[in-house]
Amino acid sequence: MAIDLIFVVLAAWGFYLGFSRGIIKTIFTILSVVFGLMMAFRFGPEITNVLESLFTENPLMFLAGFLLTFVGTMFLIRLFANFLEGALESANINFINQIVGGFFLSALMVLVFSMLVVFSDRAHLIGPATKAESVTLVYLEQYPQRVWALSRKAVPIFEDFWEHSIEFMDGLENMTFERRESTPEFYDIPENSQDRERR
Repeated sequence: MAIDLIFVVLAAWGFYLGFSRGIIKTIFTILSVVFGLMMAFRFGPEITNVLESLFTENPLMFLAGFLLTFVGTMFLIRLFANFLEGALESANINFINQIVGGFFLSALMVLVFSMLVVFSDRAHLIGPATKAESVTLVYLEQYPQRVWALSRKAVPIFEDFWEHSIEFMDGLENMTFERRESTPEFYDIPENSQDRERR
């Protein structure tokens, strides 16, 4: 009975959180963190060079460039997510976004709980009486394996998405490098005394 009660509470709490945030904001929050780290590692040195050219050189400039790239990427992705949510609200179909978000986070909460249940059962932390009176224990024990089987089918999709993301960032990096090479640089040569006499 205790396992069933925790299951219901976590599933309901996950649905509430997902419903209030929506699937778009939930997914894009995860993407903003992932892409923020990717962009920060890839373009952090470039931003650091820009900051050092504008301000004095400081070892902390690298950290500032990394954080600026990370936060800026997260801000742009979440801004796009807010735009999508606004479009759904204007079309009066945002409830689909909320319902899907509710089921997604509810399933995620149940997945974490089911993994804890499986671990506790294998560690002999759950008594026979608790297992006998639980209705959801059988389903919770099978749930991680089913999620793992579905995730294995989705791996090629994520691999393609990852490769296209890397190609996109490589293209941005090449554009930055070409722009830097095409920009002419002028240097002032100090005059010596002979040049001054000739003038």
